[in-house]
Amino acid sequence: METKQISYGRWKHAYEAGKKTEEHFKELMISRGNKCVKSSYNDDLYKHIDFYVNGFGVDVKGKRKTHTIWLEIVNVKGYHGWLKGEADFIVFDILDLSAYCVFKRTDLLSFVSNITETTTNSRDYMKIYGRDLWEQKDKLIKCRYDDIKHLQVQQIEY
Repeated sequence: METKQISYGRWKHAYEAGKKTEEHFKELMISRGNKCVKSSYNDDLYKHIDFYVNGFGVDVKGKRKTHTIWLEIVNVKGYHGWLKGEADFIVFDILDLSAYCVFKRTDLLSFVSNITETTTNSRDYMKIYGRDLWEQKDKLIKCRYDDIKHLQVQQIEY
């Protein structure tokens, strides 16, 4: 079986887009009177916390669409994904809504806890998707905003 690799160009584009989203989020939080501090490298890497907003750990996920939101259980290296991190809140930048949608991380983790069916088809929803063909160890669940919007605790338009 031939494996596929993610190109450096694609990785770089995703990384830079994520940093832009994080910077926009930080500026918006500060402009609205919140204390927003970038996390340490170790907190970002191991705890999956991008910022501390008013003392709460926040992980920001950029450029999502209402019809495709990926929830990460295991990351590409095989370690705990951000659903099992230590952030208090997960914030999705949902482009269709022009808003940051805020969720408690533990609510999202509970939401996927009973999903056991697996798939290798990225088009499938509400199944554990793995990318073994790309030599990635991650386990993700694809859902729609409508599947999780009942868990949302805040929506911040921009």
